Amino acid sequence: MDAAILQDLRGSRPRSALSDAVSQLIPAAEFRKLLVSHRRMVRVDRREDRLKGLQDLDTGEVFLTDERGLMEGARG
Repeated sequence: MDAAILQDLRGSRPRSALSDAVSQLIPAAEFRKLLVSHRRMVRVDRREDRLKGLQDLDTGEVFLTDERGLMEGARG
């Protein structure tokens, strides 16, 4: 079984390519579940908006969450 494929795409994909994908803002708990799922994912963070992102390589969907919510969940 393969774990989710994570790749940090620091500037390797133009912003316009991300805006074409179907994006949805999800809660931090759901984002963490996707992070460890068996879906093929790549990182697509939007640093200027303080959003962490995952893009499903099979469907093209982009899942975004506020990075501050991820940190709050780790503390509690």
